[in-house]
Amino acid sequence: MKLNVTSLLSRLVLEQDDKLSALLSSAATDSKKAGDPLAVRFKPSIREYVTLASARLGVSSSEFINILIEGVIRETLSPFQTRATLVVERFQLLMDAHGMNVTDVATLLSPWNVGLSVLESRERTMDYLTTSLLATIADWFCVNKAWLQGAAVNPGITYGNIADWHNLALNINAKISQASSTTSPQIILLRDDLVPPVDMRSNEKFISTILIQLKNINGVNIRTVEYLGKSTPHGENEQGISDYLSYCGVLLRKGIATVTTGVTDTTMQSLLSTGKVLPVMAVDKILHTNTLSGWQIEELMPLRFPEQHATQEWLEKINKII
Repeated sequence: MKLNVTSLLSRLVLEQDDKLSALLSSAATDSKKAGDPLAVRFKPSIREYVTLASARLGVSSSEFINILIEGVIRETLSPFQTRATLVVERFQLLMDAHGMNVTDVATLLSPWNVGLSVLESRERTMDYLTTSLLATIADWFCVNKAWLQGAAVNPGITYGNIADWHNLALNINAKISQASSTTSPQIILLRDDLVPPVDMRSNEKFISTILIQLKNINGVNIRTVEYLGKSTPHGENEQGISDYLSYCGVLLRKGIATVTTGVTDTTMQSLLSTGKVLPVMAVDKILHTNTLSGWQIEELMPLRFPEQHATQEWLEKINKII
């Protein structure tokens, strides 16, 4: 049998015995201090990947490898226990990613009697994170319910390609109208940062849209980030995207929302569109590493002059609903 990840893990299960189980259990309480060195030969590209990835995450290469290996072994040999652990770890990650401190979380979850005494204990927190509570939290923060409940891999909600830009505008308008916040929402329009630059109507280019809102829930202000899909402005979508950008331009002109444009690489676009990353973490990285600019003047025209780029019927409709 050829060894790969699948075959190796399947054989690992068969080799499990009391000694290996005891070692795995003790690993949870072991000191993080490194023991005797173990020489491992990596393929050059894997070694470089580990070095670069660990440096970006701010951990040592050995700690990076230890965490990955322990996680893979646990998930393979103790899937039920791993899922229970994942629930509390993902809950904590979600709160951290949204800048929620422990008192914020206690206030947010006070209707469920989740106070500071519960949150200070990992075991007690796990007891309180019921399926219904996790579903509610997922709705609040616009993430995948199954991921938060430990049943799925991807944290983001996948909307796929935007089939109708008019419907997207109406959907966003409803979300803005229903929000309880007094702070203006933010719409971020992202397109691929292709090199060399392509024509704005190229079918190689994708434009995605992100909605950021500040909501007040149970007396706590939380920032929600929703990735709402992507599509190419090529062909039959050309007028649709012009109408959508014109809608955004009217929101901007009336002071109802802030609208910013930016570029990002195709990898980040793919991570967002496939739901493999928490939208808030992706957006924070984009905002931290990029200035939201880079669109050509021609691309910005519908935002600046909606009446010149949208159909008359669409302009009349959005002026009625905004």
